[in-house]
Amino acid sequence: MNRRPLRLMLPVLGMLALAACQQDSPQAPKGPDDFALIVPVAQAQGGAVQRISLPPAALAAPRRADLGDIRLYDGKGRTLSLAFEDAGSQAARQTHAFNALPIAAPQDSDLSGVSVRIDDGERSVAVDAAEVTARTARLAVLIDTRTLTDPAESIAFKADLPAQVAVNLTVESGSDLKTWDYLGEKVLYRTGAGQALLSAARLPLNGADLRDRYLRISWQAAPGVAVNGAEVTTARQRPPERTALATRGAVLTDPHNLTFRPALAAPISAMKVSETGPDGLLPIRLFGRDAAEQPWVLLAEGTLRQNDKPALLELAGATMREYRLEADSRSAGFSSAPRLDLLLDPVTVIAALNGVEPYRLAIGNAEAKPAALPLGQVVEPAKLAALPVAQAGGNGVPPVISLAPAEPDGPFSPRKLLLWGALLLGVGVLAFAAIRLLRSNAKVE
Repeated sequence: MNRRPLRLMLPVLGMLALAACQQDSPQAPKGPDDFALIVPVAQAQGGAVQRISLPPAALAAPRRADLGDIRLYDGKGRTLSLAFEDAGSQAARQTHAFNALPIAAPQDSDLSGVSVRIDDGERSVAVDAAEVTARTARLAVLIDTRTLTDPAESIAFKADLPAQVAVNLTVESGSDLKTWDYLGEKVLYRTGAGQALLSAARLPLNGADLRDRYLRISWQAAPGVAVNGAEVTTARQRPPERTALATRGAVLTDPHNLTFRPALAAPISAMKVSETGPDGLLPIRLFGRDAAEQPWVLLAEGTLRQNDKPALLELAGATMREYRLEADSRSAGFSSAPRLDLLLDPVTVIAALNGVEPYRLAIGNAEAKPAALPLGQVVEPAKLAALPVAQAGGNGVPPVISLAPAEPDGPFSPRKLLLWGALLLGVGVLAFAAIRLLRSNAKVE
């Protein structure tokens, strides 16, 4: 057998392999200069272990969604120990479990009488509710939160949810079971049977006062969907404010769709959407995905109203690379691109400032491996509340986040074209080698 064509093919294949490996090999950071942002830290009076709250610019600087690229260096360039303060570590935080009580849906219910009585031993309230029938468009349950005295930080739902069914839960509060105040909405979605929810089944309540009030949770009726109860987390103090980052570069794909990819790796807790044109009342939905090959997944729903406050779309951990904001197809859509603000939860670092000044936080390197220690290894939980507070520098002005268009759907996305190009090139090389081999064998015969 003539091996000359094979020898000719090997250099070509080697060149292809070399081209595939031309990308720079990832390099782990060696010091603070290898990070995108350096923030000076001024140590406070007190012990070496101190609390550091990240300023707005530092919140937007991470290149990893898990915030694993945050480091603390001393004046000699040594890496110091740090941990992240757990949001649930505050001693004043409590969780209260409640069972769900079925009541009439907020609308589209038959009006056959059913009496529901709530009795806590001291007070009782009776309310006439509607019988839920097959024709009911929405279902609802009641959560009796009248005994809560501290501000409500969040509510976690206990729900039965089938796979691949997006359910939008609307939460309202009221004192008389007749009038209700809107608190927020949360979309729950399970990608497959037995798998975890796409995002946490938790809705921030931002310090709402639920004393002597009830919660009503309602949703669009769907087979297999039920809310069985809830857990309300309260805290003695109102939760810290989230940082709002303005955006720029949003361009409508068409009057009903805005697709975008934020230049931000840090987890987004919520998005605020504001009308910029005379669009009146406009229901909206937010979808997300991590790549053009994936389907869009519903993350949140809301309603825009002209000259009203923005719609708040809670993500609760469902941060993705690309998003699509969709206006209701029954409306005229957006006359101009809406304003988008990205909300980030505060991040607090518990750091051991036991080196040599000056101290510096370094943030922003995608190749950095997570280095944070468990909180209990840095400070005893009982001493957490009394830690001194070090000051992180910076001008305090939140950065503006650029929005790039999402990759187009269909077979002509850049990623798909690149994959097809590589495949066709490989097929062409193999075909060329096969032809040369056949010709060589023909000459030998």
